[in-house]
Parts: sequence; C-alpha cells; structure tokens
Amino acid sequence: REFSGHLKSRLSGLLATDEEILYEVMSDMTLDGNYDEAGLVLTNKRLISFDPKHHESIYQVDVNEIRSTTIEKMYGNSIFQVVLDNETIDVNRFTNAREDFFNEFVLRILEVQGRSDEIDNLEMANDREKKYRCPKCGRILPDKNAICSKCIDKRKVVRRLLEYVKPYKKLTFFVLMLSLLVTLLPLIPPMLTRSLIDDVITNRDVEKLWKIVISLVMIYLFDGIFAGFRSYNLSKLSNTIIFDLRTQAFKSVQKLTLKYYDKRSTGSIMSRVSNDTQRLQAFMISLTQNVIVQFLTLIGILIFMFYMDWKLTLLSIIPVPFVIIGSQIYAEHMRPRYRRIWRRMSRMNAILGDSIPGIRVIKAFTGEERIIDKYTDQGEDLLQEHLSAAAKSSVYSPLITFAVVLGSILIWGLGGYWVITQPDRLSVGSLIAFINYAGRFYGPVQFFANFNDQLQQASTSAERVFEILDADPEPNLGKGNYIDNIEGKIVFENVNFSYEKGKNILKNISLKVEPGQTIGIVGSTGSGKSTLVNLILRFYEPTDGRIKIDDQDIADIDIDFLRQNIGYVLQEPLLFRDSIANNIIYSKPDATIEEVVDAAKIANAHKFIIKFPDAYDTILGERGTGLSGGEKQRVSIARAVVKNPKILILDEATSAVDTETEKLIQEAIDRLIKNRTTLVIAHRLSTLRKAHKILVLENGEILEFGTQNELLEKKGRFYDLVQMQTDIGSDIIRYQ
Repeated sequence: REFSGHLKSRLSGLLATDEEILYEVMSDMTLDGNYDEAGLVLTNKRLISFDPKHHESIYQVDVNEIRSTTIEKMYGNSIFQVVLDNETIDVNRFTNAREDFFNEFVLRILEVQGRSDEIDNLEMANDREKKYRCPKCGRILPDKNAICSKCIDKRKVVRRLLEYVKPYKKLTFFVLMLSLLVTLLPLIPPMLTRSLIDDVITNRDVEKLWKIVISLVMIYLFDGIFAGFRSYNLSKLSNTIIFDLRTQAFKSVQKLTLKYYDKRSTGSIMSRVSNDTQRLQAFMISLTQNVIVQFLTLIGILIFMFYMDWKLTLLSIIPVPFVIIGSQIYAEHMRPRYRRIWRRMSRMNAILGDSIPGIRVIKAFTGEERIIDKYTDQGEDLLQEHLSAAAKSSVYSPLITFAVVLGSILIWGLGGYWVITQPDRLSVGSLIAFINYAGRFYGPVQFFANFNDQLQQASTSAERVFEILDADPEPNLGKGNYIDNIEGKIVFENVNFSYEKGKNILKNISLKVEPGQTIGIVGSTGSGKSTLVNLILRFYEPTDGRIKIDDQDIADIDIDFLRQNIGYVLQEPLLFRDSIANNIIYSKPDATIEEVVDAAKIANAHKFIIKFPDAYDTILGERGTGLSGGEKQRVSIARAVVKNPKILILDEATSAVDTETEKLIQEAIDRLIKNRTTLVIAHRLSTLRKAHKILVLENGEILEFGTQNELLEKKGRFYDLVQMQTDIGSDIIRYQ
C-alpha cells in the first residue's frame, strides 16, 4: 500500500534537500497491537518509522548506526527490529500479510550499507522459506500457483465452466425446453383449484367438476412425463460435462512435471480430480438449468399473484429481505468452514493414499494403531467441522422457515379477514390459490439467496481443478524434432541442478559417454546419482548447462521420442494391476507375442512366468503383488528390453534381491547392455564388472572418472568403496 496523505505530509517535512526516498512500506498494525496507520521509510541516509508508540509518533536512526535487523515472529504478526551498538529497538509491527515487504526492506538496508555478501545469503534463505501470498489480499498460499479462495473471480469461473457446455448446445436447449414445461405446468393447478372452489363446488356444477379433474390429471401426468425426460437428459448433460472436465484434468495430471508432484500429496491431487469435479456436477445442473428455471418460476408466480391481488402480493414479499440478508450472513459464516472441511477431507485422503500402498511397511512395524489414530484424529477434526456447520445450519434453517411461515400467516390473517368481511373483494378459492403460489414463491427466493454460497463452493472447487489444467506441463520445445538412427552418445556440459534455489544437488557436471559404453555410477546416498539420470530422461530440467545426445541438446528433441529411445529400470520396480504380458508391453504397446517372449527370455523371466497356470496372461495385484521382488525386477527389465532402446538406465536394479536372484538379474543385464549405451547406478560394485568406466559422485560433484583399473591404482574414493565391500565379503566367509 502507498503511504496515506497524512504520513506523506509528515514525511516531506522531515526530509533534507539532498535526501532521497529509496523504499517505503505501509504497516497494517501498530506496536501496541492495534490495527491502525503506521509505516516505515528508508532513505539514502536514515531509517524513519511512524508509529503512535514512538516519541511524537516518529523514530529516526542513521542507516550506518544499524548493526543488523531482525524480524521477531509473533502469533499471526511480527515485529521489525533494528539492532544498534547497545540496544535493540522495536520499530514497527505488521501482520503476516506484509511479511514479504518487510523482508524486502531488510535487503534494501543492506544495499544502502554495501553489505552485498549478506544480501546473497539472505536472499537464498528467503527463497527457501518463502511464503507465497495472494497479490490482492496477502493471504498465505501453499505454493506459487495456488488459488486464493477469497479472491476468486466468480464470473470468470462461471464463464469458463460454460465453455464446457458449448459442445452440447442442442442437448442443453432440449433440457431447457423440458425445464420450462416442468416449471409452467405446476403453475396452472392453483388457478383450477380456485375455479373448483369458487365455481364448481359453490354452484354444484358436476360437468365442470369432471373437466377440472381430468385437466388436473392430464397436467400432472404430462408434468411427470416431462420431469422424467428432463431428469434423464439433465443427468446425461451434467455427467457428460463432468466426464469431459475430469478426463481433461486426468490428462493434465499425466503431463505435469515431477516438480509439481514433489510439492503435493497424492490425496490432494486425487481429491481435485474426483471430489472437486463431483461437486462441480451439482453446480453445473444449477448453473445450466436451475438458475433459469427458478428465475422463470419466480417471475411466473409473481405475475399470477399480482393478477390475483397486488396488496397480498406486497404483504407476502415482506419476509424476502430477511431471507436474503439471513442467507448472506449464513454464507459468510459458512464459507471458511467449507474450506476447512475440504482441507481436512484432503488430509484424510492423503493418509489413505499413503497407507494402502504402504500397508506392508505399516504391518512390518506394527503401525496399524498409529495410522488408525492418525486417520481418526483427522476424521474427528472433520467431524467437528461438520458439527460446527450443522450447528450454524440448525439456527439458520428454523429462522428462515419461521420468516417464510410468518409471510404465509400474514396472508392467511389478512386474506381470511377479507374473505369474511369483503367476500366480493377476495373469494375462498382465490385465497387458497394465492397461498399455494405464495408457498412456491419462497422456493426460488431461497435458491437465489443461497446461490452465492453454492457459487463460492463451486468456484473454489473449479479453481482447484483449473489449477491442474493451467499448471505448466512438461516443456516440449523440441516437439517434432527427431534424431535419425540414435547412436547413444551422451554429453554433460557444465550441468548444475537444484530442487530449491541456492541448494545445488549437482554441481558443474561435465561428462562424455561414447556410444555403446557402459558407465557405472557410484557414490554415497544423496550424492546425486539418481538425479543425474533423471535429467537425461528430462524428468527435471538442468538449472545451468546442457545435456546432449548425439551432439543435440535434449531440450531441442521431442520429449516423447527421447523417452521412447531410453530404457529405464527402477530400483523399486512398479508393475500395474494387469497381466504380465501387458506389463511387459507397456513400453511398446504394439509389441508381438514373440517380442514379449524374447524380452522375457533375455531378462531371465520366461521360466518363472510359464510356471503360472495362465503364464503371460496371469493378472498381477496392485504394484505387482503375486511376484517376488526379484521376479518383479526381471519383468521390469523385460519391459525395458522389449522396446529395444539405444540408451539404457539401470537404477540399482539388484539392490534389493538375494544373491541367487542377483546372479539371474546380472546375467539378464549382461545380455541387455550389448550394443547399448548404458548407465548403471550401483551400490553392489560386483554388478559393475563389465563397465567400461566408473563415475564417482560425491556431494553432487564428479570426484573420480575412469576405468576400474585406473581408479583402483589411484586409491581414491572408489578404491575405498571396493575395499569396504571386499572386507564385508571376507568377514562373512570368515565367520561361516
């Protein structure tokens, strides 16, 4: 916020002629904790603070007298302090919404003092701890692209949702026509009821009685038929629209970068694709049909009511302002509760999403009770939020009902009085018909009173879904660019990479791998081995430098083509709930059965597969349940083999298997790496015996690179690793 006119006038009277304002920030809280006007100014000479607690509401200090600045965190707010030689001064107080501006103020002070080394360190610290905030209201957001539910542009959301209706214009129009019929037909019976009471019963007109009875039967019959057609077609329309939206969201999920998944829980993403789209389905019905139907119903009823008696109509409208205002107040109170309910449901989904695939770990460490307690705690929080919402609703609903009933009682009172004292003015039939219309009148009124709340909930859900749709997909700047006859040469040129700014995982990696070479990659845990190969697959993009395949930057190669020519065997093989054959051909859907069998033989998987009653058609459980760890790994290797890649990446493929299985897998790998450029990440150095060269990584840097003999002669880190594993093997033999 800019300085107010009052503070600007005070500031102008303080500045010297050669003094220049460099930065100013308006606070939203005083040092006493009150929400009032305060501010902070930095010039090329001084720091000037305005706050009622300072002497004469002003505090000034020479910039060069400031030894350091601190931001003292409080609950929901912070205090900006300057540290002088002998004391620390509380300068200004601010809520969390202004935190980023005061962090920037600290940097500006360091700039004026010329302390550039401290600026770099502070910027990196701020980036790691940065809280993304809504630019409009300052609320904390979970990440840079997150949606601020308070500042959602509802009209923009509605317009975007209506874009999904456009492909179904004819069906929408047909359902709308049915809705109009279903709306108009029920407005006729009250008029017939009036005629029945005033004309038929009074005059004992049997002939007219049967006509009215038949008319009522036909009206309700056709109303039921049209309502049935409308219900089916409305369901078809809404389900089709949500199917399109859900499918598009799922497609977007598949195209997102791994960095997106790194920052979000599985449960949260599942909740957006499933729950939020489901919530939108009900809103789409309201948006495409009920708004128009309720509006026309309201207008139609008002026309009939004014036609029958305008004074009673005005009387029946008296409760309407109370209904609308009450609904608005109710919605305002309920909105934050709906958001909390959604967050708690998302957390429960996240726990469920972690517990099911991790059930073996849970059982192995007897964690059943702990995970149950964790889920129950979140469930209790959700229950309390639901009960809190129900408590509010239990007050709101009776009050609104009372206001509506009060309107009906007023009509009964005044209308009944007129029927008794002025029968020529209002008949019994007219009063009954009018009360019937009045009872229906409040339905559309409540609908529109609550519609803003529905819109708020739907807008929040829609924005969460749209966040997925609008998230940046994996960059594919080289789309359509292919390499003819890939040879497999890989070159890293001064590659740096960091998951977070200022914290490099890989540092100045320069490396050349010739076509057909097998390179072993070793190093301690966290040294960057898996990150290195992830960059080749473009799961992540380098922060600096570039990676080339056959002298072409991989950023300029079609990403699908790139991955189609790279075989990848993970440390923890992931198999899908499908047949063994379909898991093998996942990398090459058009593979023939001969190719599948050949791949399985190369991977030493054929023998155990044909032992199953259904052989290659055997259906696996989730994540490959039904196979041992070694069997899953060999199926995973067969999946890499079947597409005959020019480049092969093996990420600790034998780390979690027994010695006998390791031998089978190693035989498969030896056959697999022939005539392919292969990168093998390994902790067991015995798996690298056929590697042409060894790459040793340490803290993200290349510590050693060369042939095994060269590195052993050097007696460096690789030599130490070999010695450690040799000693372990010798100890095992010695104690047997």
